[in-house]
Amino acid sequence: MPPTPNSLVERSAGYKIPADYYVMLCICALLTAAALILDTPEQILRGLYKINTSRSVLITDYVALAGVGAALINSAFLLFLNILLLVLVKCNPSGRIIAALFLTIGFSLFGKNFFNTLPIMAGVFLHGRCSRIDPTELAVLAMVSSTMAPIVSEIAFLDESTSFAKIILGLLAGLFAGFIFPTVTQYVKRMHSNFCLYNGGIAGGFIATMFAGFFRSIGIEIIPENYWDTSHTLHLAILIFTIAAALIAYGLFADKPLIDIDKFRKLMNERDPEKPDYFAKYGTTCYINIGVMCILTTGVMLLMNIPINGPVLGGILTVSGFAATGKHVKNTVPILIGSIAATHFNYMEATAPINILAVLFSTGLAPIAGKYGWRWGIATGFLHVLIAVFIGDINGGLNLYNNGFAGSFVVIIIVPTIIYFRRIYVGTRKLWKR
Repeated sequence: MPPTPNSLVERSAGYKIPADYYVMLCICALLTAAALILDTPEQILRGLYKINTSRSVLITDYVALAGVGAALINSAFLLFLNILLLVLVKCNPSGRIIAALFLTIGFSLFGKNFFNTLPIMAGVFLHGRCSRIDPTELAVLAMVSSTMAPIVSEIAFLDESTSFAKIILGLLAGLFAGFIFPTVTQYVKRMHSNFCLYNGGIAGGFIATMFAGFFRSIGIEIIPENYWDTSHTLHLAILIFTIAAALIAYGLFADKPLIDIDKFRKLMNERDPEKPDYFAKYGTTCYINIGVMCILTTGVMLLMNIPINGPVLGGILTVSGFAATGKHVKNTVPILIGSIAATHFNYMEATAPINILAVLFSTGLAPIAGKYGWRWGIATGFLHVLIAVFIGDINGGLNLYNNGFAGSFVVIIIVPTIIYFRRIYVGTRKLWKR
């Protein structure tokens, strides 16, 4: 039901910018400050041009491509743009919105930029205009739709002979991809029954596969990138630990009582994939969960001797953001254990970039571990890596949330298998009791 003009006026008049958006603006300011400390304004401006004119297919580490300062400013700018969008459409925060904002920060370090994101988001809102859908209902979809951002850049900057016509074609392709994204998203959700948190990655994966198929049918080869920085681990580790500490402090002091152990314990025991919005249930306590997940995943990367760069930091922030809707330590650690184990079972080095990203983003399947236990969580993480490291070949790196796309295949395989074996186990126990 579309909103009436009177209801929109009433909502606008009574809208107050939530404190949670100010928290995200503080992160935006922190990213900007770090960028200006680590790089000069001149280097940042040159880097931003390079980012916005790059192909941006997986894996394009903006830190390696354009410098750490430009990558952080790009991330801060897109975060600000998304917060501004939420305020303009008078959207109140939720677990999904907080997760989408962290997703924006992370993927703006490797794949998203102003040029390739804006047309896709515009396509989502054009869909809403044509379907008479309230913009607040499309806010999250608009933010996550930029999983397909490389489609725009690939068309516009395919080769050195970039032209105005190619740029226009890229923008129109992005507009079309964004326009169909909400419809495809509704249907793919049925595939995974909320067991995969990265629903946008699944929808984006199918749309990107369609574009990749079209490119290949007319003889255009999509060449993957391999930008991977190894020289800024210390700087970015300090940055992420600072963000984590600030979020934990905010979670502790923004609510009353200051330390509500029972509320946090309840969050840690969440198991229902149908109701994963921890922000709605636990309020600012979810920021403690986000900070804890930041520290956990960063610690795992450092213990594995993995460099902290654009994609790795993006993965850490994504894992952490979804701690507002579906992830916590108890359902994430089993997935991480299984996925790390699986990196030793393919022909690549265990620390190869594609393996590391699969490990981090495998945690999108955390609801399976929460619902069915840690043993099945380990099996799920293991299977995810086996599938995820090769599934990107289908869409040629045009879908940034490639692990979300892979997650849908994992769910289709593992969940029916779990249900089947659990039935056998229950039946066997009943027979023994007789």
